[in-house]
Amino acid sequence: MTANKTPTIDRIDHGVVPSNDLGRAHRFYSTFMGGGLDHLTNLNLRGLNREVPQILFYTLANHKGWGLALQDFPIAPEPARPLDGVVYGFEVAADSLAAVVRAAEERKVKFHGPVNYAEPSPIKESLFVLDPDGNTLELSVRRDPVGDKPQGKVVPLTRISHVRVEVTDLEQGKSWYRDTFGLSEGKEVPGEEQVTLTVPNTGQLVILHRVDRVAERSTRAVKGPHIDFRIAPELYPPILEKFNRKEYYWGPDPTKIPWHEQGGHTVYGYDPFGNRIQIGHRFAHQ
Repeated sequence: MTANKTPTIDRIDHGVVPSNDLGRAHRFYSTFMGGGLDHLTNLNLRGLNREVPQILFYTLANHKGWGLALQDFPIAPEPARPLDGVVYGFEVAADSLAAVVRAAEERKVKFHGPVNYAEPSPIKESLFVLDPDGNTLELSVRRDPVGDKPQGKVVPLTRISHVRVEVTDLEQGKSWYRDTFGLSEGKEVPGEEQVTLTVPNTGQLVILHRVDRVAERSTRAVKGPHIDFRIAPELYPPILEKFNRKEYYWGPDPTKIPWHEQGGHTVYGYDPFGNRIQIGHRFAHQ
């Protein structure tokens, strides 16, 4: 809870991104990104029939629950524009990204940058890399680094630093994310037509940037991909009440029992622009 008693999320917990080839994506996330595979969900008849999403779940950058969701429509291997779709930013345990650039070049990973940000931006430097499905990942050095032990032999990642989200109305997006999830306004990451909001408990960032139309890889990929926010149990009810675009069924048939996670309170929904979000109780290990 913030100083003015506004209920706020605990943290950006994990993300799930779309994929057309889980095997190909697994090689990238388990090697270059250093993720450890935890489990695969929906390896069953409903999953094979594409009624529910087949998802590989990893521990990535010390976040348990990072996922790759198999999609039943073709995903462009190249983004339609820079920062296309939801972009997850990962904090690198380093003073510079020179070693990450060398590692990307050696493994022929597509990237651009590094990009340097002037003070007082919380992000000092970023390298933008593409996964095999054209999802953009931002590998960053922070000015306020955490002391967590890094995960990954190729790129030492400590946490999800931030997430970039496309919106078509910047003022509406800022008001909705701030008021729904208790995010605060503070130091900005430089960029045109964008605003930076901060998770008070962790210093993680939600960076909103305006586009004319939200990317198809965000709005069409409804089976699995989402941004996950975790919340202290006592603060979950008031935030849930404000989360006014809830999703109750995976498919169009409301008589069919949907797939859902076991244990704990959680719900899926959307921001005003079609980006999919999950909120839920903070897990016991957090």
